[in-house]
Amino acid sequence: MSGIAKYFIVGAAALAISTPAAAESWARFSANDQTIYVVDLDTLEPVDGIVSAHMGRIPAKGEASDLSHETEVVLMRCADGQSKSGENVSYGPDGAETDRYTDEGAWSSSGGVYESIKRFACEGVRPANDPFPTIAAFIAAGRGQ
Repeated sequence: MSGIAKYFIVGAAALAISTPAAAESWARFSANDQTIYVVDLDTLEPVDGIVSAHMGRIPAKGEASDLSHETEVVLMRCADGQSKSGENVSYGPDGAETDRYTDEGAWSSSGGVYESIKRFACEGVRPANDPFPTIAAFIAAGRGQ
């Protein structure tokens, strides 16, 4: 291996070690018989007046080894209380991504679980449940039960 290649590999490794991973803090905020809803508390800060909150939908029942879930970026404008769905990602039982799409829907009044996201993003309210570092950790811990 040439000297330049060695320096490139060492430099890339150093960059990978020094670059922090994106922090996550997933907290349960709602549930029904079928689905548990979690929100990543680290995504609730507005940028240019829009919050890009990450929400997860996890089947309410399942084995700890079944990592099936979906995530959705919920875009929220606090100035007028409008929201819309952004990127949606589905994950299979092994935790690997199975589908990804972006919802191009219009902004609309918040309701349902989006109303909770609005309270978290715009009013500073936080779920009472302790957060987990990943959705996989939440599932492994008994799905917040």
